[in-house]
Amino acid sequence: MLLSELKPGEYGIVKKIGGSGAIHRRLLSMGLLPGAIVRVVRISPLGDPIEYEIRGFFISLRKQEATNVEVDKIVPLSLVPGNSEVRVIFIDGGVGFVQNMGAMGIAVGKILKVIKPCCPMQVQTDRGIFTVGRGMAYRVFVR
Repeated sequence: MLLSELKPGEYGIVKKIGGSGAIHRRLLSMGLLPGAIVRVVRISPLGDPIEYEIRGFFISLRKQEATNVEVDKIVPLSLVPGNSEVRVIFIDGGVGFVQNMGAMGIAVGKILKVIKPCCPMQVQTDRGIFTVGRGMAYRVFVR
């Protein structure tokens, strides 16, 4: 999927940067590196440019430039409906937060089953059933 195909409010994780020469260097210097989480903030009324949030910074790209970035669409755990199985892709937090999530069996690459959707949500991991609040669930990205 291309970065230009994401809708406002959707998230993606950068897989590959295409293009050549100046455009490739410009995208890399703006923080679009493989593994970076990108959120579409808004699209202008005429559809070009598009505003993105990357690593806490806001950038605007033309649709033509955004087609050079390949992403995988991801969603925060808090938006996953009940009775869904998902794989953890990224945990956005410090060492302590990642360790606390790991103690519950929520770690990158693990499969989770959402028993009850958000607020508070219940998830089943290989270590049992746990209750996860909205703030925590919003920082765990899944696919």
